[in-house]
Order: sequence, then C-alpha cells, then structure tokens
Amino acid sequence: MTIKQPDNNLVYIPNKLVLENPIKNFSTTAQSRVILGSGVEYASDLEFVRDLVLGTIFERFAAVESKEEVIFLYTEFGDSSINFEVRFWIDSTSALEVLRARTEAIIAIKKAFDENDVNIPFPIRTLDFPKGLF
Repeated sequence: MTIKQPDNNLVYIPNKLVLENPIKNFSTTAQSRVILGSGVEYASDLEFVRDLVLGTIFERFAAVESKEEVIFLYTEFGDSSINFEVRFWIDSTSALEVLRARTEAIIAIKKAFDENDVNIPFPIRTLDFPKGLF
C-alpha cells in the first residue's frame, strides 16, 4: 500500500501490515458532501444557470452558509447538453441523508429551472438523408 503525504512524499506500507491491522478512517467532521450532476441545453446563458443553481442550493440547505461554499463546475460539452456538477455540504454523515439532500436539490433545481425557462435536454438523434435518396 502506498500513501501520498501532503508534502508529496510517498510512504510504503507492507500489504501484510494492512491485512493484519485494518485501517479505519474516522472523519473529524459531522458533515457530508452532496454531489449532483446535470446538464442544460446549449442555448442556455451559462452564467445565469450557474448563479441560479448557486442561489437555489444556498436558499434550500441550512448547512450552506454562503454561496461561496457551493462548488459549481461545468464539466463537459455533452451530446445533448452542457453538463455541470454542483457540490455542497450537509449536516449529516448518514448515506441516507445524503440521498435525501440530493433528492431535495434535484427538486429545487428543477423547479428553479422551470420558473426561469431553463431546459434540461434529453438526447436527440437527427438523421440527415442525402437529397434524391427517396
């Protein structure tokens, strides 16, 4: 097993020690990060979408004390959408509570999108046939 230290040094731990002495990772925080991905149509105003999502998460979740605590990143040009990921913390370490928070975030973001005419596209396939084929 290899562990990379913050100063970029590598520490090698023999596998035998790891197998004989399991390592438990106890978190020092009572929070969990919620990660949610989605996408918006190519015609969207990306700055508006970012600000809308940041505001929606900030208003909905008590653990988020400022918009700066919410991480919003566009991740790719997808087949039918420009995809993004939003990350924020909640006051719980329960996996079930993380899923509930994701559900609440999905509902809140979808509602905000509907109210502001922001579309989440679904995959579309366009077929182009040469002229004179039919």
